[in-house]
Amino acid sequence: MREVTLFWKRSRIKNLDIGELTDLFKQAEFICYVKRIPKDIRIILKVDFCEGKSPDDLVDLHFLELLDIILEPKENSDSYLLLVKLNHSVSNLNARTNGTSSVPGSRLDGEGLTYIIQGSPIKLKLVSTLARLIAQPDRISARSLDFNSTINQSALSTKQLKIAKFAYDRGFFDIPKRTRISDLASEIGLARATISEHLARIESILMDDIFSSFDESYTDPKLVKSLIETISLEVENEDTNLVDNMINVLNDIKKSIKSQISEMKNEEFDQITDDELIQMAVKEHEENISFIDEIVEEKFKTMSN
Repeated sequence: MREVTLFWKRSRIKNLDIGELTDLFKQAEFICYVKRIPKDIRIILKVDFCEGKSPDDLVDLHFLELLDIILEPKENSDSYLLLVKLNHSVSNLNARTNGTSSVPGSRLDGEGLTYIIQGSPIKLKLVSTLARLIAQPDRISARSLDFNSTINQSALSTKQLKIAKFAYDRGFFDIPKRTRISDLASEIGLARATISEHLARIESILMDDIFSSFDESYTDPKLVKSLIETISLEVENEDTNLVDNMINVLNDIKKSIKSQISEMKNEEFDQITDDELIQMAVKEHEENISFIDEIVEEKFKTMSN
């Protein structure tokens, strides 16, 4: 189980399809799901409206529908509790994967939008890839989750934490080091090779936990195709607003793919250097663009009939 946190600055959100939220909410915090299936995601939000704004102003939002006001503020410092229905490509995909979910801590505040999702690495990759393709986050971070851990869900086990703390207190991580592995081994009562292996494993876990959070600029064409196929399921709906939204999402993905093709042709990716691999990736991405065009064209024909 892993957790991914996506963050967009408030100034960036204004230019996204959810930009209207910044004019309505000073702060909005995700509390919990009430219902969670694709195209019918109902959540409870704790909301502070901007001055002069109220729940009545939510009526024109195409991606959020007010269902009920659970609690109205009695004092100026109090917040609204709202039951709302979400209908957005990222949240719909999150529900459709049936393996990822948003968690409390997801919020819009003065700094920006923080979107926290948990799930299996493969399912999280799909959702975070969509977010990156249609609305490049300012920051992406990730961490492993161990719900059996009793120490703040650390990436390290209890034993590893104790060894790391012991080594830290003895100055092993100082520059220059104030102690040697053999000294640590002697004090703990373990073999030098054992301590060395533990410290190497600890370093590897921490590096993975930090740097696996950074999203690669290169996106696997096969992952993009899987994403397009999933989104195309949403486009089968005849709701005009939903179809328009999905078509815009597909066009945003198409634009990102074209940008990536240009970068690959100019050899700007460190992840793939072999000429044949680059040509294959370009070909697969071009096929993805054609796939998007087919979906959009077919949908426009259906809507015009």
